[in-house]
Amino acid sequence: MNNQSNMGKSERAICQFEGNDRPSETVLEAVATVEETEPWNLQPPLYGSLDPDALDSLLMSETPPEQVAFAYLGHDVTVGCDGHVIVE
Repeated sequence: MNNQSNMGKSERAICQFEGNDRPSETVLEAVATVEETEPWNLQPPLYGSLDPDALDSLLMSETPPEQVAFAYLGHDVTVGCDGHVIVE
């Protein structure tokens, strides 16, 4: 994961997954950055909002959607097929 920007808690994080990175893990890292905690401390876990394996399969497929957007822990999360993860 490449963390491009962190402007502080409850603001915004922009990260990018690359190569064999799992998009769901990058989402966790980005949300944890905004929450100023570690990914394993996020409650409820990501799978309480969506299926992380399904997210990974969808975005790592040969024809991924342009983007996937969802809410998690009160943040708007957008994951692009270009690898960008934006948490606001």
